[in-house]
Amino acid sequence: MGQVNVEPLRQQVSETGFGARLRASVTTYAGNTQGVIFGGSALAGARAKRNVAYVVLTGDYARLNGAISVAKWFAHARHNYELSNWVWWEEYGQVESDRFRRVTVRELIGAGPRIGIVQREAVELFCGASYMYEHTALDTTESSGVGEGGAHRFSNYLALTLRAHDRISLSSVTYLQPRFDEPSDFTVLTVNSGDFTITDLLHSRIDVTVRYDSSTPSDVERADLELKSSLELVF
Repeated sequence: MGQVNVEPLRQQVSETGFGARLRASVTTYAGNTQGVIFGGSALAGARAKRNVAYVVLTGDYARLNGAISVAKWFAHARHNYELSNWVWWEEYGQVESDRFRRVTVRELIGAGPRIGIVQREAVELFCGASYMYEHTALDTTESSGVGEGGAHRFSNYLALTLRAHDRISLSSVTYLQPRFDEPSDFTVLTVNSGDFTITDLLHSRIDVTVRYDSSTPSDVERADLELKSSLELVF
């Protein structure tokens, strides 16, 4: 499941052929994670003829009980091949770890089409559907093991971008990922973002992320809310 909204980076790459963003943030958590965590991320993308590729790396660090520890980390890579001006083929891979959700490591790969429903300067709307294989290893010393192991999922997303002003861009990406063999086992993730241009190089950003997982260990809540405020360098 993608956890970063890369739609602003997609636009940047489409316009310039290359884009990179470095972000520093302060995150407030409610749900499985309580408190404030400092973090950072790096996003980079490039376009060559019909090919577009992206790499996303993120890490969050928390000071808990007087000690600094890594709360979670995340890496995502994605490739698009343009079949026409409104259809792309996507392949992606991801690996992540999140101690607060008892995830020691989660790995996934997937592939499928991306379709441009609306492509205008002020409004863009895309949807995607793909097969995704996911494997999860949990911290079984503290959890029941529910949600662990391999799963074949039908990954769907809807991505909307609104350019409210030449210095303000609003975007939202929502994923729905049920298992093929057990549709009642599903995950939902929505990332809603506001990107505010301060200068050509410096942007301010707000991300609101809501996650729901129908299958979690007994000591992990199914729903999480994350509010992230950050400054971003755009290249």
